[in-house]
Amino acid sequence: MRQPKKRTLNLPPDYPSFMLRQPPLDLFGEVPISETDLYDWVAAVAPLHLNTRAFRHYVRGYDVAGKVRSAKLAGMFESIKDRPTRPWHARLALHAIL
Repeated sequence: MRQPKKRTLNLPPDYPSFMLRQPPLDLFGEVPISETDLYDWVAAVAPLHLNTRAFRHYVRGYDVAGKVRSAKLAGMFESIKDRPTRPWHARLALHAIL
C-alpha cells in the first residue's frame, strides 16, 4: 500500500503562523467573525475558559459566534472586548492566605 505524501510548507523560520490565516471577507452581507474575535470575547467575558478544551465547549455551548455577531451589529463589540477584566484570581489568593 502506498502512503500519502505529507504536505509541508516551506516557510522561513521567523514566519509567524498567524500570517497564514486570511482575514474574514464580507461576501454576502454577513458579519465576518474570526477566531480572534471569539478568543477576545471569551477573554473579556469568561477568562476561566481560555484553555483549549474549555474554550471549545464554551464557544459551542454558549453560542459565542451569535453573541459576537449581535454585538458587532449593535456596535458594542469593541467596548465589550476592551472592558477591564475582574481579578477572579484575587479571591483564590485570599482564600489561600486566610
